[in-house]
Amino acid sequence: MCCLLLQMNLLQRKIFFPGSSVASCFARLRVRGSFPPFVRLPVVLCLVVLALLSGCAEDQVIDQAVSDYVIGDYANARNLLRPLADKTDENFVLNNCRLGSVDLADYHINDAQKDFLRAYEVINSVGVNNGGRTLGAIALDEEIKIWKGEPFERAMANFYLGLTYYIQQDYPNARGAFENALFKLRDYGEEGDKGDQYTQVESNFALGFLMLGKCYQRLDRPDDAQKMFDQAIQYRPELRELANFDVNQKSNVLLVIDFGYGPYKQKNVDGAIVGFAPTPAEAGPVPRPMIVVDGQTLDLEHMNRPPVDLLALAQDRRWQSIDTIRVVKSALGTGLIAAGAYEGLRQHSDPGLALGLIAAGVVLKATSQADVRQWEMLPRTTFILPVSLPPGTHDLAINFPAAVGMSQTWHGIVAPSTGEATYYFRMQRYDAGPYDWPPPALTLTGSTTAPAAN
Repeated sequence: MCCLLLQMNLLQRKIFFPGSSVASCFARLRVRGSFPPFVRLPVVLCLVVLALLSGCAEDQVIDQAVSDYVIGDYANARNLLRPLADKTDENFVLNNCRLGSVDLADYHINDAQKDFLRAYEVINSVGVNNGGRTLGAIALDEEIKIWKGEPFERAMANFYLGLTYYIQQDYPNARGAFENALFKLRDYGEEGDKGDQYTQVESNFALGFLMLGKCYQRLDRPDDAQKMFDQAIQYRPELRELANFDVNQKSNVLLVIDFGYGPYKQKNVDGAIVGFAPTPAEAGPVPRPMIVVDGQTLDLEHMNRPPVDLLALAQDRRWQSIDTIRVVKSALGTGLIAAGAYEGLRQHSDPGLALGLIAAGVVLKATSQADVRQWEMLPRTTFILPVSLPPGTHDLAINFPAAVGMSQTWHGIVAPSTGEATYYFRMQRYDAGPYDWPPPALTLTGSTTAPAAN
């Protein structure tokens, strides 16, 4: 027992560092190779126990936070996620994206901006998975790597950062974030020897083009704005009414509405390949919103079409970053298990060799499991609705006639006489309100984000 405690003390000093998780310690243990075999085995066993205990506890916290988010209990979700978002571990980006979703939905705009900015800085950095973390991920578990998300998740993180700036009418910074949302590279990994695997593709993220065009309008760059709107129409001709230059120029109220939930990752039978479900066909068409202002239904003139469908993007290989090394490891594991079984059945077999091959195959199979970490709060789509309302305060209702229970009502929405006020709404089932503008978060913080009646 004393020997084991000594080993764990050595382990803590040699491997652990502030903010690290048990998973990342596996990689450091392998890479450094600083323990002899008779010490390494019990240490690894202890790490396995610690990983199970700490991983289960953190997963439970995240599951509760996601559940709170879905039912609109943003205060409790925020309290659960804040400590996790402050930890500089491999889930730093993911937990800040989760927290950003919660803060944005509850109109903690400044906090949401900080959350997405912290995620943005890591997502756009280079080499964070170099060295030990990458080697550990190859040898042990994909979840040792710093989570940076699938390309569509990164695009949405940049989009939400841009939205926080746009809401606060900081159009130069909003433009920069929306530009980053328009990914040009498919990310296959960060190792230096993978440079030839980067493939440049044209973005079909029309949501980014729309918001970038609106930024250029607010920055008095009409030619650039028109180019962005034209680009959105090129990829999505059905958005012609939404990407109309004059409609956006005259708009004094912009409604940004998140609807539904995005794709979730799943493993195949072997656990080595990540797929995304459901498909758009399985989920059905995206319902369209109906906007009622002061009791009158607005004629949206086909502007209420979804500018993006994350379920569709997830099925597009250009918006995935699945590492095929998991397939190779899984195949090798299957081969070793088969070889071990064959050796064990031979007439003059070597039991030690057979068990060794089977054990090695089991380890490879176990460590070929795909990384299924994901940003659970993402919507299926984000509607962008630029409308022109008479200056003053209004009662506004958002209804989805084709989706039962999906509606929200707000009193006191302000339409300014000049400029454009932006309102973000996260549609949650059976969370209709009514709510009063400004929401409590803006009132308590004294934020200048809330538009005032003129």
